[in-house]
Amino acid sequence: MQLVKHESILDLIERLKLIIDFNVVKLIDNWEADLCAIGLINGNNMVYISTWAYIEEETLMYDFDLEILDEKQIDTIHVVKKGRNVSEAELVDEIRVFLGV
Repeated sequence: MQLVKHESILDLIERLKLIIDFNVVKLIDNWEADLCAIGLINGNNMVYISTWAYIEEETLMYDFDLEILDEKQIDTIHVVKKGRNVSEAELVDEIRVFLGV
């Protein structure tokens, strides 16, 4: 998948590939118009990640939503946790626990 995204997201993906098994986790881009957003999915669990609010900051932080997708109603998602202004280490911990990787 050739992604056209902001460098903050592309750089994050490259770092995540070093620590998360992308044979288990699927990278998705349901937000093509949002250059600062990406998703990671494993089963029905999805992590939405955004850098938009922080791209002008000296220290890059992240926003995330942990979501459970409803197989029967594709447009229905259940947000189980929101994280705002978190570090990359915190983000990675949340990804690992929620996606089981």
